[in-house]
Amino acid sequence: MPSLDKRLSSTRREVEERRRARPLAQLEREVAALAPIRPFTESIGGDEISFVQRVKEADGALLELAEELEVAGLAAALGPLADMAADNSLPLLLTDMIVDTYQLYECRLAGAGAVVLVAAAFEDAHERLAELYSVAGSVDLDVIVEVAHEDELEEALELLDPDSFLLRNRGSDDDGSVDFERTFSLLEEVPAGKTVFSQGGVREREQVAALERSGVDAVILGPWAAAGDLAETLRQLRGESR
Repeated sequence: MPSLDKRLSSTRREVEERRRARPLAQLEREVAALAPIRPFTESIGGDEISFVQRVKEADGALLELAEELEVAGLAAALGPLADMAADNSLPLLLTDMIVDTYQLYECRLAGAGAVVLVAAAFEDAHERLAELYSVAGSVDLDVIVEVAHEDELEEALELLDPDSFLLRNRGSDDDGSVDFERTFSLLEEVPAGKTVFSQGGVREREQVAALERSGVDAVILGPWAAAGDLAETLRQLRGESR
Protein backbone atom coordinates (compact mmCIF):
# COMPACT_ATOMS: atom_id res chain seq x y z
CA MET A 1 0.00 0.00 0.00
CA PRO A 2 1.34 3.50 -0.83
CA SER A 3 2.60 5.59 2.07
CA LEU A 4 0.24 8.07 3.71
CA ASP A 5 2.11 11.01 2.15
CA LYS A 6 1.81 9.54 -1.34
CA ARG A 7 -1.91 8.85 -0.84
CA LEU A 8 -2.46 12.42 0.33
CA SER A 9 -0.57 13.93 -2.60
CA SER A 10 -2.33 11.75 -5.15
CA THR A 11 -5.74 12.51 -3.66
CA ARG A 12 -5.12 16.26 -3.68
CA ARG A 13 -4.17 16.19 -7.37
CA GLU A 14 -7.27 14.19 -8.27
CA VAL A 15 -9.54 16.51 -6.31
CA GLU A 16 -8.12 19.58 -8.03
CA GLU A 17 -8.77 18.03 -11.45
CA ARG A 18 -12.39 17.32 -10.55
CA ARG A 19 -12.83 20.78 -9.04
CA ARG A 20 -11.73 22.42 -12.30
CA ALA A 21 -14.28 20.36 -14.22
CA ARG A 22 -17.08 20.86 -11.73
CA PRO A 23 -16.81 23.89 -9.41
CA LEU A 24 -17.54 23.58 -5.70
CA ALA A 25 -20.34 26.15 -5.93
CA GLN A 26 -22.24 23.81 -8.25
CA LEU A 27 -21.90 20.93 -5.81
CA GLU A 28 -23.03 23.12 -2.93
CA ARG A 29 -26.23 24.07 -4.78
CA GLU A 30 -26.97 20.44 -5.63
CA VAL A 31 -26.39 19.25 -2.05
CA ALA A 32 -28.62 22.02 -0.69
CA ALA A 33 -31.49 20.59 -2.74
CA LEU A 34 -31.13 17.06 -1.34
CA ALA A 35 -33.56 15.54 1.14
CA PRO A 36 -32.20 14.54 4.57
CA ILE A 37 -30.39 11.20 4.64
CA ARG A 38 -30.52 8.36 7.14
CA PRO A 39 -27.45 8.55 9.42
CA PHE A 40 -24.98 5.77 8.62
CA THR A 41 -24.25 4.93 12.24
CA GLU A 42 -27.95 4.56 13.00
CA SER A 43 -27.71 1.06 11.53
CA ILE A 44 -24.86 0.10 13.87
CA GLY A 45 -25.34 -1.42 17.27
CA GLY A 46 -27.89 -3.57 19.00
CA ASP A 47 -27.45 -6.81 20.87
CA GLU A 48 -24.80 -8.18 18.50
CA ILE A 49 -21.84 -6.79 16.60
CA SER A 50 -22.64 -5.37 13.16
CA PHE A 51 -20.88 -6.04 9.85
CA VAL A 52 -20.11 -3.48 7.14
CA GLN A 53 -19.07 -4.94 3.80
CA ARG A 54 -16.51 -3.23 1.57
CA VAL A 55 -17.21 -3.67 -2.13
CA LYS A 56 -15.18 -2.72 -5.21
CA GLU A 57 -18.06 -2.13 -7.61
CA ALA A 58 -21.84 -1.95 -7.79
CA ASP A 59 -23.00 -5.54 -8.23
CA GLY A 60 -26.78 -5.86 -8.13
CA ALA A 61 -26.76 -9.48 -7.00
CA LEU A 62 -24.25 -8.77 -4.24
CA LEU A 63 -26.17 -5.72 -3.02
CA GLU A 64 -29.39 -7.73 -2.87
CA LEU A 65 -27.62 -10.53 -0.99
CA ALA A 66 -26.12 -8.06 1.49
CA GLU A 67 -29.58 -6.73 2.26
CA GLU A 68 -30.97 -10.25 2.71
CA LEU A 69 -28.12 -11.13 5.08
CA GLU A 70 -28.80 -8.00 7.15
CA VAL A 71 -25.41 -6.42 6.56
CA ALA A 72 -25.43 -3.11 8.44
CA GLY A 73 -23.93 -1.09 5.62
CA LEU A 74 -21.70 -1.03 2.57
CA ALA A 75 -18.38 0.75 2.07
CA ALA A 76 -16.89 1.76 -1.27
CA ALA A 77 -14.86 4.34 -3.14
CA LEU A 78 -16.58 7.34 -4.70
CA GLY A 79 -16.86 5.79 -8.15
CA PRO A 80 -19.30 2.97 -7.34
CA LEU A 81 -21.26 4.85 -4.67
CA ALA A 82 -23.89 6.49 -6.87
CA ASP A 83 -24.83 3.23 -8.59
CA MET A 84 -24.94 1.47 -5.23
CA ALA A 85 -27.20 4.14 -3.75
CA ALA A 86 -29.65 3.68 -6.61
CA ASP A 87 -29.77 -0.11 -6.27
CA ASN A 88 -30.03 -0.75 -2.52
CA SER A 89 -31.38 0.65 0.71
CA LEU A 90 -28.33 -0.03 2.87
CA PRO A 91 -26.45 2.98 4.29
CA LEU A 92 -23.16 3.75 2.53
CA LEU A 93 -19.69 4.68 3.77
CA LEU A 94 -17.07 6.38 1.59
CA THR A 95 -13.68 4.65 1.79
CA ASP A 96 -11.65 7.30 -0.07
CA MET A 97 -9.06 9.36 1.78
CA ILE A 98 -10.60 12.75 2.63
CA VAL A 99 -8.37 15.82 2.26
CA ASP A 100 -10.73 18.54 0.99
CA THR A 101 -14.25 19.78 1.70
CA TYR A 102 -14.97 19.31 -2.01
CA GLN A 103 -14.98 15.54 -1.44
CA LEU A 104 -17.62 15.83 1.25
CA TYR A 105 -20.07 17.35 -1.22
CA GLU A 106 -19.17 14.70 -3.79
CA CYS A 107 -19.77 12.02 -1.19
CA ARG A 108 -23.15 13.41 -0.18
CA LEU A 109 -24.27 13.68 -3.82
CA ALA A 110 -23.20 10.08 -4.41
CA GLY A 111 -25.59 8.90 -1.69
CA ALA A 112 -23.18 8.09 1.12
CA GLY A 113 -24.06 8.79 4.72
CA ALA A 114 -20.61 8.74 6.30
CA VAL A 115 -16.91 9.36 5.75
CA VAL A 116 -13.71 8.41 7.55
CA LEU A 117 -11.28 11.14 8.59
CA VAL A 118 -7.80 9.73 9.22
CA ALA A 119 -6.27 11.53 12.20
CA ALA A 120 -2.72 10.82 11.01
CA ALA A 121 -3.38 12.80 7.83
CA PHE A 122 -3.84 15.97 9.91
CA GLU A 123 -1.02 15.58 12.41
CA ASP A 124 0.10 19.18 11.82
CA ALA A 125 -3.22 20.52 10.56
CA HIS A 126 -5.72 20.25 13.38
CA GLU A 127 -7.67 23.28 12.17
CA ARG A 128 -8.12 21.58 8.80
CA LEU A 129 -9.40 18.42 10.50
CA ALA A 130 -11.87 20.45 12.55
CA GLU A 131 -13.07 22.23 9.40
CA LEU A 132 -13.69 18.96 7.55
CA TYR A 133 -15.49 17.54 10.56
CA SER A 134 -17.74 20.60 10.76
CA VAL A 135 -18.54 20.72 7.05
CA ALA A 136 -19.34 16.99 7.02
CA GLY A 137 -21.88 17.51 9.77
CA SER A 138 -23.42 20.45 7.93
CA VAL A 139 -24.20 18.23 4.92
CA ASP A 140 -25.61 15.39 7.07
CA LEU A 141 -22.59 13.10 6.88
CA ASP A 142 -21.60 11.00 9.86
CA VAL A 143 -17.89 11.17 10.60
CA ILE A 144 -15.82 8.21 11.76
CA VAL A 145 -12.39 9.27 12.98
CA GLU A 146 -9.62 6.77 12.38
CA VAL A 147 -6.95 6.66 15.09
CA ALA A 148 -3.93 4.38 15.34
CA HIS A 149 -2.22 5.62 18.50
CA GLU A 150 -3.26 6.80 21.94
CA ASP A 151 -2.07 10.36 21.28
CA GLU A 152 -4.25 10.53 18.14
CA LEU A 153 -7.22 9.34 20.17
CA GLU A 154 -6.61 11.93 22.88
CA GLU A 155 -6.21 14.74 20.34
CA ALA A 156 -9.38 13.72 18.49
CA LEU A 157 -11.36 13.67 21.71
CA GLU A 158 -10.06 17.09 22.74
CA LEU A 159 -10.51 18.69 19.33
CA LEU A 160 -13.71 17.05 18.07
CA ASP A 161 -15.15 14.66 20.65
CA PRO A 162 -16.49 12.53 17.75
CA ASP A 163 -19.26 9.99 18.21
CA SER A 164 -17.48 7.28 16.19
CA PHE A 165 -13.98 5.86 15.87
CA LEU A 166 -12.30 3.44 13.48
CA LEU A 167 -9.50 1.26 14.86
CA ARG A 168 -7.46 -0.66 12.30
CA ASN A 169 -5.95 -3.86 13.60
CA ARG A 170 -2.48 -2.90 12.43
CA GLY A 171 0.94 -3.88 13.75
CA SER A 172 3.11 -1.30 15.49
CA ASP A 173 5.19 -0.73 12.34
CA ASP A 174 2.15 -0.01 10.15
CA ASP A 175 3.49 -2.58 7.70
CA GLY A 176 0.19 -4.32 7.07
CA SER A 177 0.63 -6.87 9.82
CA VAL A 178 -2.29 -7.59 12.14
CA ASP A 179 -2.12 -6.91 15.86
CA PHE A 180 -5.38 -7.16 17.77
CA GLU A 181 -3.65 -6.39 21.07
CA ARG A 182 -2.98 -2.89 19.80
CA THR A 183 -6.69 -2.48 19.15
CA PHE A 184 -7.64 -3.83 22.57
CA SER A 185 -5.22 -1.38 24.19
CA LEU A 186 -6.77 1.56 22.35
CA LEU A 187 -10.28 0.40 23.22
CA GLU A 188 -9.47 0.84 26.89
CA GLU A 189 -9.05 4.57 26.22
CA VAL A 190 -12.23 5.09 24.17
CA PRO A 191 -14.93 6.72 26.33
CA ALA A 192 -18.16 4.84 26.90
CA GLY A 193 -20.96 5.65 24.50
CA LYS A 194 -18.80 5.98 21.39
CA THR A 195 -19.46 3.82 18.32
CA VAL A 196 -16.34 1.83 17.48
CA PHE A 197 -15.53 0.20 14.13
CA SER A 198 -12.78 -2.38 13.66
CA GLN A 199 -11.10 -3.16 10.35
CA GLY A 200 -8.35 -5.48 9.19
CA GLY A 201 -7.57 -9.16 9.62
CA VAL A 202 -10.96 -10.20 11.03
CA ARG A 203 -11.65 -13.66 9.61
CA GLU A 204 -12.49 -15.87 12.57
CA ARG A 205 -15.43 -16.06 14.97
CA GLU A 206 -13.05 -15.96 17.94
CA GLN A 207 -11.68 -12.62 16.76
CA VAL A 208 -15.17 -11.18 16.37
CA ALA A 209 -16.17 -12.39 19.84
CA ALA A 210 -13.06 -10.86 21.41
CA LEU A 211 -13.67 -7.53 19.68
CA GLU A 212 -17.30 -7.53 20.76
CA ARG A 213 -16.37 -8.25 24.39
CA SER A 214 -13.91 -5.36 24.27
CA GLY A 215 -16.52 -2.87 23.10
CA VAL A 216 -16.37 -2.90 19.30
CA ASP A 217 -19.75 -2.20 17.70
CA ALA A 218 -19.02 -3.07 14.06
CA VAL A 219 -16.48 -4.84 11.89
CA ILE A 220 -15.67 -3.62 8.37
CA LEU A 221 -14.99 -6.66 6.21
CA GLY A 222 -12.68 -6.47 3.21
CA PRO A 223 -13.69 -7.29 -0.39
CA TRP A 224 -12.46 -10.85 0.20
CA ALA A 225 -15.71 -11.65 2.02
CA ALA A 226 -17.89 -10.50 -0.89
CA ALA A 227 -15.68 -12.31 -3.40
CA GLY A 228 -16.41 -15.63 -1.72
CA ASP A 229 -19.49 -17.10 -0.07
CA LEU A 230 -20.70 -14.06 1.85
CA ALA A 231 -23.58 -15.94 3.45
CA GLU A 232 -21.28 -18.65 4.83
CA THR A 233 -18.68 -16.11 5.93
CA LEU A 234 -21.22 -14.10 7.90
CA ARG A 235 -22.71 -17.25 9.40
CA GLN A 236 -19.30 -18.26 10.72
CA LEU A 237 -18.38 -14.79 11.97
CA ARG A 238 -21.72 -14.49 13.75
CA GLY A 239 -21.27 -17.90 15.32
CA GLU A 240 -24.49 -19.23 13.89
CA SER A 241 -25.05 -22.96 13.68
CA ARG A 242 -26.14 -24.52 10.43
